Amino acid sequence: MKDGSAFLNDNAQRIIDGMIGNAERLRIAVARGLLGECLIDAGAKAAGGVEAGLRMAEAAMGGLGSISVCMDRGSPKWPFTIEVRSSQPVLACLGSQYAGWNLSSQGYFAMGSGPARALARVEPLFEALSYRDTASSAVLILETAEPPPQAIVEKVGRATGLAPEKLTFLYAPTQSLAGGVQIVARALEVALHKTNDLKFPLENVVDGIGTAPIPAPHPDFLTAMGRT
Repeated sequence: MKDGSAFLNDNAQRIIDGMIGNAERLRIAVARGLLGECLIDAGAKAAGGVEAGLRMAEAAMGGLGSISVCMDRGSPKWPFTIEVRSSQPVLACLGSQYAGWNLSSQGYFAMGSGPARALARVEPLFEALSYRDTASSAVLILETAEPPPQAIVEKVGRATGLAPEKLTFLYAPTQSLAGGVQIVARALEVALHKTNDLKFPLENVVDGIGTAPIPAPHPDFLTAMGRT
């Protein structure tokens, strides 16, 4: 697709606006940081839930994916499954959803995913994708229990060329229900990442679908990560 034509951040912003408008129902917490950035807690101190995780995943894909919960009759003890579909799987998964942006500062560490990556383009992966998003706001998803510190907000602002008040950070730890759901919703992204590693021509990938079970949450990080 031509630069800017996928509207990754614009699509994600509409999803974010819907989450903010339904914050109480989704059991999420919305706040403004010290620099004016929008902070959405979907599972750290806020309860969050499956629906919040689905919205996180949709935002992470830049609005180019359809994500739903299905019942797997072959697993009666725990039949809950995520199904992910996209007609733009390369941009949705590698250009947006992939957690490829290393963000660290003074003891804080998180991998950034979501459409803000397509504005910043700090990863070598974007040389292969040949796509640059254009937007007046940006959305970044973080797999962490803590909101980003000021240094990270400034770093993202510099990389995207946007003021902090135009940035949204949506975060939830792996141990939370929403965090687990949005990780499982990367089933298609994992397949695209492997496809790229195998040097398969990405221009030949025209559609995609993936499924994975939703595991029960666990308070221990390593156990929760292993389950997802």
